[in-house]
Amino acid sequence: MSSLGDKMLGLIEILLIIIVIIVVVVLGLVGLAYIAANKLLKPPRRIYKWTPKDLGYDFEELIIKSNGVDLHGWFIDRGSNVTILAIHGYTSSKWDETYMKPVINILAKNGFNVAAFDFRAHGRSGGEITTLGYLETQDYKNIISWLKQNKPEKAEKIGLIGYSMGGAVTIMLTALDDRIDFAIADSPYIDIVSSGKRWIMRMKGFIRNVLLTVYPLIVFFAAKKAGINVDDLKLFKYADRIKKPLLIIAGKNDELVSIDEIKRFYELVSKHNKHVDIWITDSQHVRAIQDYPKEYEEKIISFYKRWL
Repeated sequence: MSSLGDKMLGLIEILLIIIVIIVVVVLGLVGLAYIAANKLLKPPRRIYKWTPKDLGYDFEELIIKSNGVDLHGWFIDRGSNVTILAIHGYTSSKWDETYMKPVINILAKNGFNVAAFDFRAHGRSGGEITTLGYLETQDYKNIISWLKQNKPEKAEKIGLIGYSMGGAVTIMLTALDDRIDFAIADSPYIDIVSSGKRWIMRMKGFIRNVLLTVYPLIVFFAAKKAGINVDDLKLFKYADRIKKPLLIIAGKNDELVSIDEIKRFYELVSKHNKHVDIWITDSQHVRAIQDYPKEYEEKIISFYKRWL
């Protein structure tokens, strides 16, 4: 009996050790998901030295308050009654040199006024966390209100061009704000959850597998802390509300945004809006402006001028 009892005690000890290990692993994974969610909401602040003056344009530095957050931006006055808002992506800023610097130059040299702001929690703007497009859309509504009130003759017409998360904000703004006259969305995420998973898929090795395992928890913690409903960042729900001219630019080799999602979104919008167009390139994420600089300029400028 004592031998049997000893075996039973041994089995119980082993079972308890296994339970403890499982609990520790689970708590570790939950902790990792929480840390990853917090990191997701606090992107690096990219601040560089160049300004529109380096491109040959005088500009005005602006600070506009939105929901208690100071948004820092530039305004380039080209003597037009049309202002185009150039909207950067997640982890980027108005100083981005891949697409913001060239597009600011393209727009300004073609005679458009240009406004470029840092998102909340990006660049020099205030704010502790990003909301991945949710409050950022409201921020841009407030920027447009400020421009309409303080520079009415410069902002009779409002156009947008946004990249990545800025492209998603562009789409949401075009659906929700009637003051938008025309818009271009380059590499916009269509489903924030899907694009987030694709972001992780770019990683390699063990950490990628671990993050994919806890990804639903990362989404949960991030949404909870940011105070958002992720369904509000799935753009299919806005398709039937887009009435204004819209050009979507997408890349077949985009590693973050599914080309199939882009095509599906375009098809949904085009069912009721005959002023939507799509340009699909072989580029990676937000790289069409670098890969096809001349064609890119021709495409976006002809699009804006068509709807003036």
